[in-house]
Amino acid sequence: MTAGYFNVTLLIMSKFNNVFFHLFIMSLYVGFVLVIRPVYQAFEFDYDEGLNLIKAFLYSQGFSLYTQIWSDQPPLFTVLLSYWFNIFGYSVFAARLLVILFSALLIWSFYQILRLSLGIIPAIVATLLLFTSWLFVRLSISVMIGIPSLSLAMLSIYLLTLYKRHLRKRFIILSGAVLAVSLQTKLFTIFLIPLMLFYLLDFKRREPEKSKLKDSLSSSVFSPLILWLIVLAVSYLGIGFVFQAFNYEQLVQAHLGERVQDKSTNFNNIENLPYFLHQDYDYVFLAFIGSLAILFKKQREGIFPLTWLVTASLILLKHKPVWYHYYPLLAIPICWLAAYGVDLVINLFPKGWNSNLKSLNFKKLIFPILATALLIVSMIAIPAKPKGKPPKSLEVMNLVLKHKDSTQWIFTDRPIYAFYAGLPVPPEIAVMSDKRFRSGNLTFDDIIAVLKKYRPEQIVLARWIQTFKNNNQFRTYLDENYSKTYEDEKGTVEHYLLKESSR
Repeated sequence: MTAGYFNVTLLIMSKFNNVFFHLFIMSLYVGFVLVIRPVYQAFEFDYDEGLNLIKAFLYSQGFSLYTQIWSDQPPLFTVLLSYWFNIFGYSVFAARLLVILFSALLIWSFYQILRLSLGIIPAIVATLLLFTSWLFVRLSISVMIGIPSLSLAMLSIYLLTLYKRHLRKRFIILSGAVLAVSLQTKLFTIFLIPLMLFYLLDFKRREPEKSKLKDSLSSSVFSPLILWLIVLAVSYLGIGFVFQAFNYEQLVQAHLGERVQDKSTNFNNIENLPYFLHQDYDYVFLAFIGSLAILFKKQREGIFPLTWLVTASLILLKHKPVWYHYYPLLAIPICWLAAYGVDLVINLFPKGWNSNLKSLNFKKLIFPILATALLIVSMIAIPAKPKGKPPKSLEVMNLVLKHKDSTQWIFTDRPIYAFYAGLPVPPEIAVMSDKRFRSGNLTFDDIIAVLKKYRPEQIVLARWIQTFKNNNQFRTYLDENYSKTYEDEKGTVEHYLLKESSR
């Protein structure tokens, strides 16, 4: 009995040590990203940062999503970020740190999947490719919801991989629940559901035969595929019910409405997608080699990233607009497929080749040598990754802070200013986005009504200045009730104060 207890203790300690080791590796990743990128210093990486920050700020102040705070995204990131603020304080750095943690989870899950299917070397190479892919690090330090959603989806896929190896239903349950959380973070991972169902069907064929259950209904309910779907649906609907996230107009129509699709002419899919892929054309080349290896060697597990890439490409060719932060939807399967290319090159070398050079078949090595040479040349020739920082104005930020004590509300088309100052914006216009204008959900009648209702003491225009000033109704109201205190030389940002007579 003592020996058995000792063995169990050793097993538990081994599992704990393994968990701590993985946490240590992920913490190293976080530290490395913090060192190489200006996470703390950067004013703003993307306009969406301000939208996500101000929504979380308002939610933490007691305003509810969808009924008071207009939001075209699922609720979980906003809710999580608001609780995160309550623990670590209201700072942009704290929010970016949360996204970096999600990025670490994505990288870790991606590596684990490839390690189990292809081995350590292809997994390491593909993970490094993903980390260095176009704007991946930039997106990993931006307060945006794409990386968090994709990290949860990748974790869900990893749990399915564990199910394939161990055939334990807890992995199915966890996978379905985690994917539901991913969907309630950003809905763009929904296309993975049929791909993962196909993955599950493959798993079911591999299960050992079991004794027949008493009735067919019981058998179908407890099958992995049905169980996964039930958990996914119940978890997704449960989260939606708790946070009242069933607003069709805000969550669906704002993205897929005809007006949004028809008027998104500035973001041409045919032009943008090749441009995105050109940033990582060396990885695309290696992914092409990996795809050929999957097809010719009939590697069943490789069908998943291949169908992911094809499906995501077709969706992005149809969907408008296509933003640069959609690119990880392509980068992940590209780097995944590249791992199969690396595996092909490794397998072309005979075992023990480094100890017996005479055993090499140089005819077989011509292709991998050429492929490796082209990969190295393309990596050297690839252009520098653009940082994509929007401009900032410290003068306006200082003005907002100067008048903070006398300000209850601030109106701005760039809410990052409001968040830095710790000032609320009218929740109805917390999200003043390009899509919202294009869909017709937000009009100048709505904006004037908001201004009259809240009487914001400060106004900062820093994104759509000409759009606002070209509207006679808005310009008249602005001139009658506000005094301009600042305008930069380029006319890209303006600051206004409410007139005493209008208070």
